[in-house]
Amino acid sequence: MIDVPLFEDEALAVPPVAVALDEASALLDEEAPPAEPDHLEVPPVPAFEVTVYGVPAPQGSKSAKRNKHTGRIQMVESSKRVKPWRADVVAACLRVLPRGWLPLTGALEAEMVFTLTRPKTHFGTGRNADRVRPSAPLLPSGVPDLSKLARSTEDALTTAGVYRDDALITEYRRLRKRYHTDHGSVADVMAVSGCVIRLWPIEPERARP
Repeated sequence: MIDVPLFEDEALAVPPVAVALDEASALLDEEAPPAEPDHLEVPPVPAFEVTVYGVPAPQGSKSAKRNKHTGRIQMVESSKRVKPWRADVVAACLRVLPRGWLPLTGALEAEMVFTLTRPKTHFGTGRNADRVRPSAPLLPSGVPDLSKLARSTEDALTTAGVYRDDALITEYRRLRKRYHTDHGSVADVMAVSGCVIRLWPIEPERARP
């Protein structure tokens, strides 16, 4: 015997179990995380990058001294290491700049990580001569000032012809100073004193708020 549906719609009815499965599947689709794009965005490569070896020195602190020849009072840099440091920066830049390099002229984003050598007084004695004393500061929170280290380095980049003027730097990704003992645990901290420098051009779309 063949059952004949009493109503026309009865033949089209969907079993309750199938309806429940469909609803559960739709719910999982809504809660599932969006699929990752096929091509992940790669951070832009720096327009310029250099590692400078030397003793970072601040620029900006000046003292009054009398010129022996003219007798006039002149303002001179307090740190005698400014010129050697700027010379180290210029020399390092000239070694890596490609032939035919034209100074950068657009707005720039910069990164400078300075490595300072810990004073010997921060270490123990005898068998502990290579260990930092527990009482030693973790960070170089004293002189030289970080902003003045950046100032001398920015000026040296201008002298080297890396960019037209240091006023082009409008922001920093990283600007920090660390002791050389952080080498291996903090990115770009060197085993000896110096600085890692990177520059990126700021595209128009990134400049908009």
